[in-house]
Amino acid sequence: MPILEYQERGQKWVVENQTKESAKQYENGIVTIDVTDPKQQVYIYNCDEVTMKINGAKIKSLIIDKCEKVNVVFDTVISGCEIVNSKKIGTQVDGVCPVFTIDKTIGVTVWFSESSCAISYFSTSLSSEMNVSIPDGDDRKEMPIPEQFVHKIADGALTSEVSDLYH
Repeated sequence: MPILEYQERGQKWVVENQTKESAKQYENGIVTIDVTDPKQQVYIYNCDEVTMKINGAKIKSLIIDKCEKVNVVFDTVISGCEIVNSKKIGTQVDGVCPVFTIDKTIGVTVWFSESSCAISYFSTSLSSEMNVSIPDGDDRKEMPIPEQFVHKIADGALTSEVSDLYH
């Protein structure tokens, strides 16, 4: 059963089981979350083939868990955005988001605003097909996030470098 509700305890928006069909009840088929306080967080779980728009200047955090073919547009996230156990996810940050944590996810693209490019960083594990899209004049430039590394042991120490595939 699709859920879109605000839970006062924990100050959390819970969005669960939304699909292309259930989203038809929303304007333009876009699930809209209206955040009213920067202490609120958004948790998106088990959604499929849906676009979501988070309204409000700032949110505390955003978690996308066990979703497939989901796109999320938001302004600013104070602590970070976590994408876990998902496939084919798109996120668009119009403001800033300092940290993106991507874990056990196949196929993710993050569209950055100009202001977010300068401060954002990524932590990734067990993920593939990851890309970032950044402003490049009037166009956008897409770049892959490396998922292959070369490891060497030299003088009793382990070193790791990005594979030549990404140069």
